[in-house]
Amino acid sequence: MRWTTVDRPSAASGLLDAPPLREHPCTEHVAGAGPGCGAEHPAVTATARALEALGATGEVVLVPAGLRTAAAVAGHLGAPTAAVARSALLRTPGGEQLLVVASAVHELFPPVLAAVLGVPDLEVAGEVETARRTGSVLGSASPVGLAEPLPTYVDVTLALHPAVWVPAGHPRAFFRTRYDELLRLAGAHPVETG
Repeated sequence: MRWTTVDRPSAASGLLDAPPLREHPCTEHVAGAGPGCGAEHPAVTATARALEALGATGEVVLVPAGLRTAAAVAGHLGAPTAAVARSALLRTPGGEQLLVVASAVHELFPPVLAAVLGVPDLEVAGEVETARRTGSVLGSASPVGLAEPLPTYVDVTLALHPAVWVPAGHPRAFFRTRYDELLRLAGAHPVETG
């Protein structure tokens, strides 16, 4: 399982304030290589392991600390902002939870999404609930490598891009994939997010 740190220069700066990834000096970031090498956020590690186990074409990459917007991350990755995804954990009034992966340029409208999914209402989970349920930082939950499977839905507009960048558990971690591969990896369903 390989980790890559993307070190392209970027004029923009940072996505969300989040606990820092513990990093150690080494040329390659390899999960499981033992002390001294690799980013060690549990959700990022779980994502990398799941990608490897599922035969994914991409790997987890880390962007520099300080990138706070999807546009800054996209610029750093050399991708359109619309091809960078974010995620949200939502819950129904009955307590069922689901994960939505959407383009970072789209606002998530829970009432519209609830109507599309045929549920009475949806609420976006907060930071504590997201961390407890997914192990990830708010807005950065990976759709793969979850401790428990969640029904997962992926914004259909991401299909417009030959490559998409998906959260890998932390605001600094993403993996590159194709829309069809993302649906397969996450066991997800396409959806119009509103």
